[in-house]
Amino acid sequence: MMLLGGLLVSAQVGQSMPAPPAGEISVIGTKLRKLQLDLEVDGKDMTACRIKVSSGDPFVDAAACSAARVCVPKRAVLRAGLMNCINDGVVAAVARERAKEESRNAEN
Repeated sequence: MMLLGGLLVSAQVGQSMPAPPAGEISVIGTKLRKLQLDLEVDGKDMTACRIKVSSGDPFVDAAACSAARVCVPKRAVLRAGLMNCINDGVVAAVARERAKEESRNAEN
């Protein structure tokens, strides 16, 4: 199944995270629209995730495949639901990374 980066949904995945600033969400959305994943799914298990077209950001690409590994078993493999779940996972990963960077900067 091939997925194209689609709508960016601001719902949070997993733990409660502060939402990225609006400008950052726009940048993430632009990157996700470029991204094309090739997922191999066997039943409810994802067996492979390949980047067919990169978002241009290796972190976003890796976060999308990581999110897909979590999303595939949780959802029926309906394209819109899966894409929203993956997008949410990428937004959450970016927010976590941003929080880590802010914490490191505060320590310095």
